[in-house]
Amino acid sequence: MGETKAKSSSFLGDFKVRKIGLIAGIIAFIILLIMPTPSGLTPLGQKVLAVSVLMIVFWMTEAIPIPMTALLPILLYPLLGITGSKGQNDIQLFTHYAYPTVYLVLGVGFLATAMEKWGLHRRIALSIVMKVGSKPKRIILGFILATAVVSMWMSNTTATAMMLPVAISIIMTMDKEMSSGFKKALVLSIPYAATMGGLATVIGTTTNPTGIGIIQETLGVELDFLEWLKIGLPFTIVMIPLMWIYMVKFYKIDKLDDINVETVKKEYEALGPMNKGEKLTSGIFIISVLLWVTRSLWKDFVPFATDETIAIGIAIATMVLPVDFKKGIYVLSGKEALKGAPLSTMLLLGGSMAMGNAFTDAGCAQWVAGNLTTLSNMPQIIIIIAVGLVTAILTEVTTNAVVVASFLPVLAGIGKAIGMDPLQLMLTCMIASNFAFMLPPGTPPNAIAYSSGAFEVSDLMKAGLGLKIIGLIVFPILMYFVTFGIFNVGM
Repeated sequence: MGETKAKSSSFLGDFKVRKIGLIAGIIAFIILLIMPTPSGLTPLGQKVLAVSVLMIVFWMTEAIPIPMTALLPILLYPLLGITGSKGQNDIQLFTHYAYPTVYLVLGVGFLATAMEKWGLHRRIALSIVMKVGSKPKRIILGFILATAVVSMWMSNTTATAMMLPVAISIIMTMDKEMSSGFKKALVLSIPYAATMGGLATVIGTTTNPTGIGIIQETLGVELDFLEWLKIGLPFTIVMIPLMWIYMVKFYKIDKLDDINVETVKKEYEALGPMNKGEKLTSGIFIISVLLWVTRSLWKDFVPFATDETIAIGIAIATMVLPVDFKKGIYVLSGKEALKGAPLSTMLLLGGSMAMGNAFTDAGCAQWVAGNLTTLSNMPQIIIIIAVGLVTAILTEVTTNAVVVASFLPVLAGIGKAIGMDPLQLMLTCMIASNFAFMLPPGTPPNAIAYSSGAFEVSDLMKAGLGLKIIGLIVFPILMYFVTFGIFNVGM
């Protein structure tokens, strides 16, 4: 009963936020439209600013579903004369909803669906957990590693949803052997590890392809699979062990007695030998990763091939490779593939790029940046820390993908205005947006883990605060000296 009341209260709270966001967004939209045009901004820019503010408020409060907010430019831009007005401006609209990165997301979504259908993701996760032993701190490490590794190659949301039932089943089976702290650490480690694992690759989280698409659109800079590994992987490599040490110390896991983990072994044994569907999916997975990682070596021979080309190759392979040709069973059927397609992510990406393109082309980004030129007198490391801190705070109240979609276009303009490489500011925002450890709305893995009922919001906030502080200490060091220093990204 208590859990039901808590969930009901949470729902009512979310409903109030959505209601306030709906009213506040519409009011702000109307005020910005009818007020005198601010100095330095054109009437066209004023209209784009009004729609952008409306979308940002709606995204942050989820006043309407996030994918629907992403579609608002299609409705409002023509009505307000922002685009499609007999060539009066050069702002594009529909092309952004079919941007190449959208197809990267689509192909990866098909692969993730295939892994789920044939149970490959579960086999990978359980096998990693089995290898770490029976000590409580090693069990935590096993779940962190398993979740992080899987999350590198599929949605961190899917990775969390996959690993949580395993953790819950272990807790239910060995309830009397486990302390309250161990249970919380076990469950909380999953969304945290999924977020940090997903940071490593282009395909691990919605945030990455969204941000990469906006960067390519606004700056013309292409960050392919291997280039992003240089940016994201160092953070994952550093944060995963720090996360494990922190969780072990925070919940005093290192002082607990050994635990019997036969449950995990039984679940793995119950999977049996790999079926043909798993084998084919494994082959597609391995080949696609190899192609992504080595593209820089062979792209001169196939100059028009991109990461999106590989992704669509994945999508087609899942539907043409037969598991049982006579029975017409393939790795994925068309119905299964389309049902698992990440349409919400694709719409968010398209909508954010439509907004970002208009925000820049209509002069809004330059106008905002012009009012922030005082930043140009500050050291770059201070600016990076400030952007990271603001992003890390904002990402607790709305999903990290929304933060990136909303603020990257603005940061592009600010960077140019203050004489700093805008790519540095945009990458800072993308990395810091992943430090959403304290509240359920911060990232889908948090929300999914919270829905399990294994911990309270207060537990998430207490554990997440320390992890966020660690992340905020680590990120400027890695950003400045590794990303910008060793790899010369954004230099």
